[in-house]
Amino acid sequence: MSTTAINTARGQVNLTIAGTQYPIKFNLNVLRDWTKLTGRAASEFGLAIVEDHIEAFSGLIMCAVRRLVPGHAGYTQEQVVDLLDEMSQPEADQLAEAISEATTAVNPLLASMSKQFAKRAQSLNPSTPTENGATGTTSASAS
Repeated sequence: MSTTAINTARGQVNLTIAGTQYPIKFNLNVLRDWTKLTGRAASEFGLAIVEDHIEAFSGLIMCAVRRLVPGHAGYTQEQVVDLLDEMSQPEADQLAEAISEATTAVNPLLASMSKQFAKRAQSLNPSTPTENGATGTTSASAS
């Protein structure tokens, strides 16, 4: 498996399978596929890595290959692990950066939705903490 960075900061790498390079992006659909595979929330990916890093990484990479590499819909985690065994350190570094960015960076729409929900909750209940954790209540002071 060979990876050449496309834009690892956006969760992208080139993945070489059977001598052919394919662009892979660990996007929201790949993360959704992983959640369906594991039954865990995407936000639990970091915990899954701690609990069983081989299973977590191979599952996520398998989901990306199945979704994004033509003719590889039946690709297995065992095949991914075989590729990982052959990976060089620079390739591993690029792949790790892409996965890290994709699983920890907040998607722009999700970030906007979180802000909107916080504003809405604040307007409905002024004692609700805002995004930064401060409450919006005001206290009257006697002079």
